[in-house]
Amino acid sequence: MQAWGSAFPQDGGGSYAGWITTDVATIQGGIADLRQAWQQAVIDRTEPGRRPVRRPFVDDWDLAGPDDRTYLEHAGLALARAGYALFSLLFLNGDDAMREITARIVAAVRSGEQVITVESDDLFAPWGMLYVPAAEDDDIWAADYRWVPEGFWGYQHLLEHNFSRALAFDSRVTIAGTPHVGLNVDERVDSDHPPTPCVRPIIDFFSAHTDTTVRRTKSALAQALNSKEFADDIIYFGCHGTVDGIGERPYLALGDGEKIYSSEVVAWLTNNPLATRPVVFIGACQGGQLASMFYPSFGHHLLQRGARCLIGPQIDLPRAFAPEYATQLFTEFLRHQRLGDTVRYLARMFLDRYHNPLGLIFSLYRGIDVHLGPPE
Repeated sequence: MQAWGSAFPQDGGGSYAGWITTDVATIQGGIADLRQAWQQAVIDRTEPGRRPVRRPFVDDWDLAGPDDRTYLEHAGLALARAGYALFSLLFLNGDDAMREITARIVAAVRSGEQVITVESDDLFAPWGMLYVPAAEDDDIWAADYRWVPEGFWGYQHLLEHNFSRALAFDSRVTIAGTPHVGLNVDERVDSDHPPTPCVRPIIDFFSAHTDTTVRRTKSALAQALNSKEFADDIIYFGCHGTVDGIGERPYLALGDGEKIYSSEVVAWLTNNPLATRPVVFIGACQGGQLASMFYPSFGHHLLQRGARCLIGPQIDLPRAFAPEYATQLFTEFLRHQRLGDTVRYLARMFLDRYHNPLGLIFSLYRGIDVHLGPPE
């Protein structure tokens, strides 16, 4: 690990670089453990004694009512402990230089809001779901420990995952008029049991505010990505996403049900990289099943072939929450707000106002400063 920034002042002793001694398999296991903790504490959480079964964080997105407030209190403790466990695995196992880096990171995140960029082409962790206790003497495993929202990195800080340098990168999405949005969707998602409007509200929202193209088939997406006339400023995937048991390959599927693999996307973009440098948003149901492999495959390939930045969930995305988050995000974006500010704002808003932690599951891959702007 190498570290730089105002939290790492140069004193003449050389750069800040240390070795993490935890092996790769253990780190990957810790990342999976964190996702599983969220899956159990949030997605799979049921309301005891109720028939038919209700999953509060899945069936509703507004949990500010008096009968629902206790769910966040209990879930938050499990999420904080899981977030700190992964932080410990990543940062507290290393040589002396790594311990110095970690001490400075902890001091910085405890002192207030920071801007944090994690750069790696190999390690993909849910950084916004990491947790650091507010004080050094806090015992997070004590029975009476009280978690605080500011302990979650995605709540407190402007945060992104970046990669090796992108040449000629521009954080401004320049548009002369109305932004063009490509919606790649499977409207059958809305009919999955229990029927929940998820895709249709997104189509209606973008159709009312942007120049919108709706694609419902693999062939339509392939034709668009192969075309020199490709015009999307925003690419939105509202569909099914999962992992193929054969070879454990992640794929997406639109309305025709045909599997779309990352290798096919690479082939489609070989001769025509995304000239519009679009913002890519992943709103795939069952996204948590493919998160660990999606970003190193689909996400990284899209960013390498022209996408400006990518936003997506780290665990399964509930259908009741998905359209609410997306419309809130793009309402702010279309007002020319920066994505980094908006992602943090939504994490705070959903947690504070609606007692819903799901705003923390979205990761921003490059683009903390990305915003809409005029050509001049």
